[in-house]
Amino acid sequence: MPYLSRTARSLSLTRLPWRQTDMRLLVPVFAMIAAWLTLSTILKANVHGTPGATATLTASYYSYAFRNALMFFQGALIIGAVRLALGILKGGGLDYLKAAVAGRKKRLMALPLLFVAGIVSFALFMSAYSTIKVRIPTLHPFAWDDTFAAWDKALFLGHDPWTAFGFVYRTPALLRTIDFLYDLWAVLLVGSWIVCFVTGDRADMPRRLRYCLSLMVTWFIGGNLLAILLSSAGPCFYEHVGADPTHYSGLAAHLAAVPGLRAPDMQAMLWQTFQQDGLGIGGISAAPSMHCATAFLFVLMFGRTPAWRAVTGAYFCVILFGSVILGWHYFVDGLMGMAVAFACWKACGHVVGRLAPAEGS
Repeated sequence: MPYLSRTARSLSLTRLPWRQTDMRLLVPVFAMIAAWLTLSTILKANVHGTPGATATLTASYYSYAFRNALMFFQGALIIGAVRLALGILKGGGLDYLKAAVAGRKKRLMALPLLFVAGIVSFALFMSAYSTIKVRIPTLHPFAWDDTFAAWDKALFLGHDPWTAFGFVYRTPALLRTIDFLYDLWAVLLVGSWIVCFVTGDRADMPRRLRYCLSLMVTWFIGGNLLAILLSSAGPCFYEHVGADPTHYSGLAAHLAAVPGLRAPDMQAMLWQTFQQDGLGIGGISAAPSMHCATAFLFVLMFGRTPAWRAVTGAYFCVILFGSVILGWHYFVDGLMGMAVAFACWKACGHVVGRLAPAEGS
């Protein structure tokens, strides 16, 4: 039996109500987070960067994870309540509810513990990631913005990609919708992570483990290692780092003309924090786009039926083009993020296939 299975089995012999299946997810996830935290702590001790970079964001990420997880599950509970009500009406009254709960008491007792494990692991994951990310300008000052802007123009036949979306800027309701869906990404990110911990499907555990590992590897390779190599700030900050400060002034003017958008306010806050040597949440890094990488992982993880492939694929397109429309990313950032996510999903599939052979293809 693989080492992971033996470790998970021994740990599951405690009085805690979770199962060996849960431990086979928790052990590798927390092991990778521990390694990542160790690396980020070493880097933090040797690369001081700005004065604000000596602080820690872990507490902030606990709040971030808890808030977004609650928002996600509020929506999930509403959907679940509607489905349960329909089942009660169609399945013989309260007997349907009793049958749904029967035999699941131990699992229901484990859910709070698994929910907390998901919150803690996500906060530590994001803390390790951000500890490295905020040091990118110190390790490698922004140097690729002019190159990525030129690549974007070449891909769009001599035009900046955002200019192809004039109809969006002329329709404030559509622009606000894209801004909202782009902001919703944080809720879906945290929610999808927590779902992998609390779901009770034994057979699906390898896929949930694959998603968690893929997400972490994608953010480490793409959001840390490649982000250092390809250090860039993005179109919204091009006036501060690019060769021509007015290059994206037209995009900025379009966004400023529509009140109520979150993107311009967040961008201003991030740059102000960067100038004041503070941390903020996330730091500044454009390439590869972790928004697009994560949205593409949504497709790979949850697009298992034609309907869900359509939903997740459409959302990925909103994030890919929305990142350009809102000025967060160059178009090539999204393409790189998608490529990194796909490679990590494939690689982690092979790893999980060895740890849990039932994964299959």
